[in-house]
Parts: sequence; structure tokens; C-alpha cells
Amino acid sequence: MPVDSEPDIVVKRGSEVRRHPRVSVIVPAWFRNPQPGGAWLDEALESVRAQTFRDWELIIVDDGSPAPVTPSRTDDLVLVRQPNAGPGGARNSAVRLAQGEFLAFLDADDRWLPDKLARQVAFLDANPDVVLTCTDILLTDGTPMKTAREKRVAVGDRIPFEFLFHENCVGCSTVVMRRATFEMTRGMDSHRRMGEDFALWLRVGLLGAIGYLEAPLMVRRRHADSLMSDQMHDGSWWQREREVYDEFLAEAPHLRSEPFVARAQARLAFQRAWMRLAERRWAEARKLFLASARHDPLRWRTWVNLARAILHIGPRRQST
Repeated sequence: MPVDSEPDIVVKRGSEVRRHPRVSVIVPAWFRNPQPGGAWLDEALESVRAQTFRDWELIIVDDGSPAPVTPSRTDDLVLVRQPNAGPGGARNSAVRLAQGEFLAFLDADDRWLPDKLARQVAFLDANPDVVLTCTDILLTDGTPMKTAREKRVAVGDRIPFEFLFHENCVGCSTVVMRRATFEMTRGMDSHRRMGEDFALWLRVGLLGAIGYLEAPLMVRRRHADSLMSDQMHDGSWWQREREVYDEFLAEAPHLRSEPFVARAQARLAFQRAWMRLAERRWAEARKLFLASARHDPLRWRTWVNLARAILHIGPRRQST
């Protein structure tokens, strides 16, 4: 059923919306507070309008915000308002409306550099084996985040599946992917409020290569109103990420015995243990460091920090 005909979903198409574009830009929007949310959204939309690549349509999904999302300019937008379905459900709704060959995701509080779409579309055109591309990231103060190269998750202009599986190294607002590949999956998980993008990247990573452009082409805004901030604060990120892994491995059980699966499980347990160590919750930290060691016994940091938990010595610095 087309989104236009679903009950409780309202679609408004601006008079300047391009027909049959190459790229459909998808922006889910949910703001607890219209201010500064509306200003952030306008900045995000202007960064799309400033792209050197012009063959796009721009789909905004107001995902049941308490007050309707009202961009300053709407003539070139497909504006959707729907009951809250989470960021994954909002993006799925937009994909059902999308007409582009490629899908580009942009969160309403992020923005792009002007040559982002041009460079990624050119990369996809030149590399038919690539199903999804991602880039590096800047913070709003201009500080570059650690690159995929620095994290040692990129090999040339590709991110191997085992590195993607280890930890989500693909920023959602950096992604441009083939729509045909998206449609070979079930889309993003609408039941998730965190990790819905990572779950999709894992499924897509089994269908083709993940391309990497070593350039910071997206600007990320960090703020206390984001879903990520909420779940990092209450600690639920760990459970959400574990659920993504469990669900994916249930779909792809042939991967369970792969060494990279054990290493990812060790990493996740270690990060949780580190938080418990920082909170001086010694018994829980010991249990989690031991769980990490069972998955990856050769990781020396695990044993060092287990000793800290045993001796009741808190951490001195951040560790991963």
C-alpha cells in the first residue's frame, strides 16, 4: 500500500519537487522541543540545497512530533506527517515514497558539506559492486572525528564485513546507498529506537561491498535531546546493541562460529565492564570482564582491567 493512502499519514508535495531524481534524500524529524529543533532542521535542509549535485528530491518525515514540524521553506519538499514509528519506521515510510535510484540519509540535526552527494554518487557509479557508501565526520565545532582509517576499519576504499560487524563504523547521515539493495532487505527495524541503522548495514553488508570515502563530508551535532544521548545516559545502549547482534545472528546463523563474532562480543562486554568499573561497581565489572575474556582471551586490556576490578582500582582514562 502506498504511504499516501495509509490512514493517519499525511503527505504534502511542494510545487518544486523534482520528478524522477537520481537521489532521494530522507530526513526523519522528531523534536521534543520545536526550538532549537526547527532551526537545526532548516540548517540540515539548506545543506542539501547547497549541494553541487542537484538531481535530488527531499523527503521529510515528521515522526509524530508533539508539535508539527514546520520547515521555513516547503516548496521543494515532500513533507510527511505520521504517528510516531521511530527513526527506522520514519525512514521506511520515506523509502516507500522515494523515486530515486539512490537513497541518502540525513538526520534532522546534522548537515552535509556541499560536495557530499556529488562525490558519493560518482563513487557508486564507478563501483557497481558497492551497495552502500559512507564518509568521515566533523563535529559542529569543526573538530574531525576519528576516521575509519584511524580506527583501522577501512582497507583502501572498502570496509570489510568483519570490521563493520565489530562495531558500527558507518554514520547514518553519511550514507548514500542503492535503493535496489535497500529493497532486498526488510528495511530498518521500526521496533528499535537505537541500532536500527546498524542492523540494516549488517544485512546490506551480506549483499555487497561497503564503500568508504576518506573525507569528512558530514557535520554531526551532539545535544542532550537526541535518542542517542538518552540511551547513553541511562545505559540502555548496551542492551540495544546486543539485541541487534542477537537478531542478526538468528537470521545468519552460519556466521556464529566466525572469529569476528567472538571479538565483537568481547568488545561489547568490555565496554559495559568499563562503565561498571568507572561507577565502582566492582562485582559487576569483574563478571563482565570475565565474559569479555571468554570471548577473546588474548586481549590484554581485559586482564589489566579485571585486575583493577579485583583490587578496587578505578579507571584512569577512557578505554575501549
